[in-house]
Amino acid sequence: MNKHFLFVEANTTGTGMLAIKKARELGFEPVFFTENPERYHGLDELECHVVVTDTNSQAELTDRVAQVIKEGREIAGIMSTSDYYLESVAKLARKFGWTGNSLEAIVACRNKAIFREKLHQHQVSQPEFVAIGSMEALMEARSSVSLPCVVKPADDSGSNNVRLCFSWDEVEHMAREILAIKYNARGQETARTVLLEQYVEGPEFSVETFSWQGQCVVIGITQKRLTGYPFFVEAGHIFPAPLSVEDKQEIERTVERALAAVNYQFGAAHTEVKWTSAGCVVIEVNARLAGGMIPELVRRSTGIDLLLQQIRCAAGLAPELSQTVEKQQYAGIHFLVSESQGTFSGIHGMDTVRSLPGIAEVTIQAKIGQNVQPPQNFSHRLGYVIVEGKHYSETVELIQQVNDCLKVQVSQQLESGV
Repeated sequence: MNKHFLFVEANTTGTGMLAIKKARELGFEPVFFTENPERYHGLDELECHVVVTDTNSQAELTDRVAQVIKEGREIAGIMSTSDYYLESVAKLARKFGWTGNSLEAIVACRNKAIFREKLHQHQVSQPEFVAIGSMEALMEARSSVSLPCVVKPADDSGSNNVRLCFSWDEVEHMAREILAIKYNARGQETARTVLLEQYVEGPEFSVETFSWQGQCVVIGITQKRLTGYPFFVEAGHIFPAPLSVEDKQEIERTVERALAAVNYQFGAAHTEVKWTSAGCVVIEVNARLAGGMIPELVRRSTGIDLLLQQIRCAAGLAPELSQTVEKQQYAGIHFLVSESQGTFSGIHGMDTVRSLPGIAEVTIQAKIGQNVQPPQNFSHRLGYVIVEGKHYSETVELIQQVNDCLKVQVSQQLESGV
């Protein structure tokens, strides 16, 4: 009998369902624990044993996992593609002896206030910061906060409620909003902690790494493009980023120090940094594969399937990675967003884009008739186009062509009169 591989919930961008397929490719029988199977498009079409349970109750989840083991299933490992369940997975891996990062490492990555303290202790370059848990604490911290600053929840995901604030009124408004949020998008209690960070000028990159028994391999660095100002929404990426050897090495060294600061031992990590006049500054470490289809860009550029390697790692199998990652080509992604609020009625220029050389994938996720708005977080993106190019300049030009060709069509919602 094949070993079973456990998944606890998933993200909703498609990676989670793809992971189930990858587990089967590796010869495992996938078991998927979820509170709501209807959340996941395509789950019912997969060869997968689905266990419906309260995944926000650690006690109930542990009991259901133990029940699966008692049924005689041999378990290879466990993982989640959702930020919100990384801590639950770490607790289960520790209890049942499966491969994974320590709970302490995961908590340090998930709670950005704890993460900032860890980096401070290890003298890793990062923005100045203040963490507060009440409006009273915010007022006490006022003299130590320089404007503009970034205000964000300590423990959310997907750029939710992350905003650049230029005035103290904006800071107070954003902090009050975050402190009032008792539960996140998955119904879990929030830390109700606000992080106020120095705004760091400079281009943004993410560093894709893979660790095995504490040894870190840098897969590559992704160039990022943001939209939605004063919010921080990723509008596109190019992999690999065009960097000098010296800048690339400094970014890699800084990220390796950040991972060591939180004792990151196993699997993929996605670290966001900014490049400033003073060098590399760490924004955050995500204890998981990158979102935003970056693993797909990595695969198209290098041939490395990070999702497959992540499952191998969680199953206690050494990843199949060389110390030197060779670039075969460039890959980029352009996300589609609306510039106005209203009802989505389609995207003009799709046929033209599909006929362009170098177009690898076109995906529209928005449905005709749904309400759309200018982006404030990742969930407001409407779809994406992935391109491939032999050279960086070719990839940039192709992304610009895509942007010029595609026009999101929105019907304005008119107020009804009496």
